[in-house]
This record gives sequence, structure tokens and C-alpha cells, in this order.
Amino acid sequence: MQIKPAEIEMQPAVKDLARLEKHVPADWQSAIHLAVSHHPSISSSIATLESTGFGIEAASAGYLPAVKAGITSGRQQAEGSGHIATVGLSQMLYDFGKTGSAVDQASAKYLRQQATVLEQIDAVIQQTALAMNEVYRYTQLVDNAKKQVKSLRGILNLTQLRAEAGASTRVDPVQAQARVEAAEAQQQDMEIKLQQEKYHLQSLLGQPVAENRLSAPLDLLPLIKRQSERVDLNKNPTILVAQADIAVAQAELRSYKAQRYPTLSLEANTNKYIGDIARYQTHSQYQNVYLSLSSTLYQGGALVAQERASARALEAARAMIDSKKLELTDRQRNYFQSMMGLQRNISLLTKRMKTITETRVLYREQYLSLGNRNALDLLNAEQEISRAEQDLINAHRDLWASSVNYIVLAGIAREAFNFNNQVVQGLRITE
Repeated sequence: MQIKPAEIEMQPAVKDLARLEKHVPADWQSAIHLAVSHHPSISSSIATLESTGFGIEAASAGYLPAVKAGITSGRQQAEGSGHIATVGLSQMLYDFGKTGSAVDQASAKYLRQQATVLEQIDAVIQQTALAMNEVYRYTQLVDNAKKQVKSLRGILNLTQLRAEAGASTRVDPVQAQARVEAAEAQQQDMEIKLQQEKYHLQSLLGQPVAENRLSAPLDLLPLIKRQSERVDLNKNPTILVAQADIAVAQAELRSYKAQRYPTLSLEANTNKYIGDIARYQTHSQYQNVYLSLSSTLYQGGALVAQERASARALEAARAMIDSKKLELTDRQRNYFQSMMGLQRNISLLTKRMKTITETRVLYREQYLSLGNRNALDLLNAEQEISRAEQDLINAHRDLWASSVNYIVLAGIAREAFNFNNQVVQGLRITE
């Protein structure tokens, strides 16, 4: 087996921007569908699901007859050497639930893998949505930084004119220049972070991200309000996996208990002598039909140990589902309270922006006409506005991130982004 080293392009280039803008969707829902449609973790889970499905067929084969054929060779009794060819049929009649529990166990494993597929889909939805949220956040922060640089440069030009006219000292332009340089450094920092987030989003989408701006994100709050504060945790794939683990443990326990009892089967075979020995037999061919009752009387305590281990596994699975529900409930309450707090914070920040904007206008008038404001007041006002707008942007993006995390935990992310009754990598997702 030969292993080729992975090659990573550190700065992916966009070779055909016009073609890329057609294929990389700017709207969030299409981009999330694009990520889910190709992500390898989902492909792996679906392949495992298909493999698990064959396990049900293998277990169900225990209900069907088995046909065997063989040949024995060697000295037969005292007549001489020869061969006996045998073709036999065996049909299980009753096994006290051995086959049934095996089928139940395989079916439970299949349901568990189904839940794992949903878990992987929800994880990719969450990762892609949060990645797009960060790209959107830093796009807005870069715009805000550019706006701040432009405003500070305007104040710099104003202070330079006043200094040249003798209306102010040279200190004002120097202060303004320092603020402009600091704002430019902040803008550059935001642009670097934006590019980093785009590369992260690129890894999820499977292709470079074009420079076209993202559309506004989908409002998730109406869906969350419809769900109310009481959430059905049974929609969460993590809980579905834990419930399937209980079903697997129950079927395994039934299987080990059934091993105590015998298996009744119908056996039929036909035998034919071949070679020298056939000349000494009255009939060269004979048939047998009989009932077989078989059971293992002693296994050195293995069966009892397996049954006890399975019983403890069932207890562990039941405790695990309670633990998962407790963990998810705690996280959902935190996200819900975060959303409520962020909504109140956004309301306050919006009022703050209005007040600071009015203050900036007054400061500028007082600086130009009355002379009772200095350039430092203007610079501080501009930076305060930029900081307030930055806080408002972060609050909106944090609110959306908390909303995404909440709907993922509530198990309604596939509904929010229109995945129900859609085909994902060949698998139809049902509600």
C-alpha cells in the first residue's frame, strides 16, 4: 500500500472569479447545503449505515433454512476405503429467541447509526453556520474600521487646516495622525481575521470563498419562539443515539439469556457412497430426516459472565441517557438566557449609538464655531462611535451564534435550514 502525502495550498487562489461567484452561494442556506452535500464525515457515517443495514439481513438469515454439502474420505468400516458425499438441509424451528434477539440487536445498531448520521449532519450545519457568522461578523467589522479611518482622516484634515490658519496648535494634527495610524492598524488586524475566517469557511465548503458579500442571515428567533421554552430533547440526535444504545443492550441481554435454552431444528440430508466401498453397501445412497435438539451444557461460566456484563451495560446505557439529557438541558438554558440577555443588550446599544452620534454632531459644531471643544474631544467621539458600532455588531453576531447552538441542541437545525425530506449524499432525511 502506498500513501501519498497531503498537499496543502497555504494561500488558495481564485483563478476564475466570475465562475466561482456562480458556484459559491452568497446566501447562508445554500452554502450550508453545499457543505453538507460533500463533507467526508457525513459520507463516512452514511457508508457505515449501509454496512450496518447488511447486519440486519445477516441476522434475519437465521430464520431461513441452511443448505450444506460436504464429502468425507478415508476407510469406512471394514469394507475398505471410499468417500461419502453429503448434502444436508437444516431449518431452525424454535430457539427461544436467539435469532429474534440477534435481529433486534442488529436493528438497534442500525437505528443508532441513523442517529449518528443525523448527529454528523447537525454538526456540519452548526460548524458551517458559525463559520459564515464569523465571516459576516468580520466583514462588518472591517467596514466599521474603514469608516472609522475615513472619519479620523477627516478630523486630521480639519486640524491641519486650522493649524495652518493659526486657529489651533500643532498638537491637534499630531494627535489626530496618531489616532488615524491606530485605526489603520486595527483595520488591518480585522482584515487578517476576516481572511482567516474565510479560509476556515473554505475548508467546510470544499472550495475557495469568493469576494462577493454574504446576504443577511436567516432570522432564527421566530422558530425558537414557536418552540417555546420547553424543548423536546428526544429530537436531539445525541439522545437518539443514547436511546439506541439502550435498545442494543436490551437485545444483547435477551440474547445471552436465550443461550441457556436449547435450539430445536429439523435436519434432512442425503448421503451417497463413492468408490470401492459402494460395492459392499446394499444401497449406495440413503437419506435421513430427524429433529435435532442441541444445547451447550457448560461453558466454564462464560455465559453467566456475559449475561451479567450485558445487564450492567444496560444500566450504564440508561444512566447515560439521563446524563446526556441533564447536560443538554443545562446547555440549552445557558444559550436561551444568553439570547435573552443579548436582545436586551442590543436594545441598549442601539440607544447608545443614537446618543453618541448626536454628541459627535454637537462636539463638531462647538469645535468649529464656539471654540470650547478641542480636537481630542472630536477624536474621542469618533472612536466612541466606532467602538459602540463594533459592540453592536458583535452583539448581533453573538445572538445569532447562540441561536444556532440552541436550535442544534433542540434538534431543529435540519428544519431551520430546510433539510427535512431532502436527499443528502444519497440518503433521504425524514423528520
